[in-house]
Amino acid sequence: MTSALRHIATRLYRLTVVVSSVVSISACSSEAPPKVPDTQATSVTIADAAYIDGSIYTVDTGNTWAEAIAIAGGKIIAVGSNEEIAKHVDSTTEVSNLNQRMVMPGIHDMHVHPREAGEKYNFQCSFPFTVTIDEIVAKLTECAAETPKGTWIRGGQWAMELMESDTVPHKKILDAITMDHPIYLGDSTVHGAWLNSRALEELKIDKDTVNPPGGVIIREPDSSEPTGILIDNAAYNVLQKIPVYTSEQYQTALEWSMREMHKVGVTSIKDAQVDSHALKAYNSLDKTNRLSMKVSTSIGWNVSWTDTSEQEKENVRLRANYASENVNTDFIKIMLDGIPPTRTAAMLEPYVPDTKHGDQFLGKLIHSPEKLTEDMIYLDSQDLTVKIHATGDRAVRVALDAIEAARKANPGSSMMHEISHSELIHPDDIPRFKELNVVAELSPILWYPQPLVEVMAQVIGRDRANRFWPIKSLHEAGAHLIYGSDWPSVVPDPNPWPGIEAMVTRRDPYGTTPGELWPEQAMDLATTIRIFTINGAVAAKSASTTGSLEVGKSADFIILDRNVFQIPVEDIGDTRVVSTVASGKAVYSSPL
Repeated sequence: MTSALRHIATRLYRLTVVVSSVVSISACSSEAPPKVPDTQATSVTIADAAYIDGSIYTVDTGNTWAEAIAIAGGKIIAVGSNEEIAKHVDSTTEVSNLNQRMVMPGIHDMHVHPREAGEKYNFQCSFPFTVTIDEIVAKLTECAAETPKGTWIRGGQWAMELMESDTVPHKKILDAITMDHPIYLGDSTVHGAWLNSRALEELKIDKDTVNPPGGVIIREPDSSEPTGILIDNAAYNVLQKIPVYTSEQYQTALEWSMREMHKVGVTSIKDAQVDSHALKAYNSLDKTNRLSMKVSTSIGWNVSWTDTSEQEKENVRLRANYASENVNTDFIKIMLDGIPPTRTAAMLEPYVPDTKHGDQFLGKLIHSPEKLTEDMIYLDSQDLTVKIHATGDRAVRVALDAIEAARKANPGSSMMHEISHSELIHPDDIPRFKELNVVAELSPILWYPQPLVEVMAQVIGRDRANRFWPIKSLHEAGAHLIYGSDWPSVVPDPNPWPGIEAMVTRRDPYGTTPGELWPEQAMDLATTIRIFTINGAVAAKSASTTGSLEVGKSADFIILDRNVFQIPVEDIGDTRVVSTVASGKAVYSSPL
């Protein structure tokens, strides 16, 4: 390009002031420049859209910064300076001036439950985690008045911490609201359920009902009568017997959740536990051009959620029928234990003694080590990537042992299996993540001091509660780390930015709780962003097409209201997304 042409191109970019339809008015302005001379246009691909005058953090191998980016056919055709992008621009190109705003790849949330979130906020009697028993009663009273008699009332999420409060959740509290409706309320961890007597009767759960494998029916201390609280598989099995939603409702739920995730910059997800209904819904959305993000689906395996064990196997067998351009169905989810607050996580050392469990209680595994190993060898041989829920350090070790057995049985396998949550890990097991090519999935909203840590201290002791998530140790040992919000299970929204701040500071990003949580495990911001972007793409088997801003990849990126590298780390959690672009199309623009 001649110096004169460079000068003309530069002037054209400086004159772009008309708002682009691709980004919000507060983010960018644009005016299509005059057509570049044919001598330039004939030798290069002309962009559908170009973004200029920005601070573009590419997250390529060198974490390169660029000034502009050009897109054609939903893919990136050039990344570089304004002058380098100029040759891809003609009168048909939509040019957007970023006004020095920061651009980065879209967030990859590798553990999220969008269908459940959409159901909760659109079709259920929902309330926030922090409400009291009195507030729950008030909300349920409203819902009961609006629900036809005999119809199930589903809702949540009540805080599991209420089990340690003065007023413990009990069926009698719900019975006083209504006996005309069966009630099922999920808790904030999605490991517990609270039912009224009408629901227990319809489900035939009484004093003679035995605990299912991997589940617990909480009972009265002086009898075997159920209190209305079900834990793990006892709660999950119930979901198979509650009326399901329509296919249209499932699709509506997913579309709503995608919009919510786009608002905070998420462009790719792994649905952490899908059933046949979700598989069909994703497939239908993609076929009708309504799926606005890239999705990996973890098919439930021996989960007993809403599908039977036979249906789960059928889902795996027919998974290719549900796959599509934007949906990868080659993933599995296995629940190996529960969670520490309910003493259902499998631990290497005993829980804090109590009258019910004694002083040597270690929790329980949902599946025996032998069964898990058998399943891992089979699933790995079928080229399926397995996400194993393991919150206790014994569960983590058993999961690693099973993966090691699969490596030996299937020496040619390249599957990067995942340990979901990776919160309590014995130091001896940290190097095994790298050795076995196992991914550590992290839920960062839990990394800062908050009431949950206090609950943890009551059941596993203060020392273990203060040594959650050895992130830096895993990173230094060479483990592949990814991010998963677990929304709506343990967080009220899918916003990743407070979690990003918490990973860097190990402090409460909301400033409501003092102190730090194991500050030696704090991560630097550049590595953290890689965990939230390209690392997720690698685990989703899509790193060749997304996760970083490089030529040939899908144009999946977000425009931020601030440069997170140029502000105090304590302000990262307040970051807002100005625009979210997926496959070159704006799927969210901020009203800022």
